[in-house]
Amino acid sequence: MGEEMAGKSGSTRKGKADIESQVARRLEETKEFFGTIPFVPRFLSTRPDIFIPYHDLSKRVMFKPAHLDRKTSELAAVAAGTAVASEHCLNVHIEAAFNAGASKDEILEAIMMGAFMSLTKSQSIALRKLDDISNLRSKSQRKK
Repeated sequence: MGEEMAGKSGSTRKGKADIESQVARRLEETKEFFGTIPFVPRFLSTRPDIFIPYHDLSKRVMFKPAHLDRKTSELAAVAAGTAVASEHCLNVHIEAAFNAGASKDEILEAIMMGAFMSLTKSQSIALRKLDDISNLRSKSQRKK
C-alpha cells in the first residue's frame, strides 16, 4: 500500500506541474498579445480550474476570432468597454487597438458608438417604463 501511495503522490505532483505549465503558457500568450498581463487573467491564474477555461474562451474571442481582423476586434472591445464603463478594459483595449493599427479617430468613433449604445440602452428602458406607467395611469383615470 505504501508503494501505491508513493505512486499517487508522484502522479499528483506531475499533474500539478502540468497544470502550472499550462497556466504559465497561457499567461505568456496573454502577455505576447497585449504586451502585459491584464489584472483579470493575472488574478484568475491562481485558480487554474477557472483560469484555463477563461483563457481558452478569451483566446477564441479576442486573440483569434474567426471572422474579424485584430484591429476590428479591438475596436469592438473599445466600444464594449465604453458601453460598460470599464476603465480597466479601456486601458488594455485602447492600447491594443493602437497596436493593431487603429488610428486615434477610429478609436474615437468606437468610443462614441459604445457611449451611444449605453445612452440608448438606458433611454430605451426608462422611456418604455414611462410609456407603460403613463398608459396605465391614463386607463385608470378614464375608469374614474
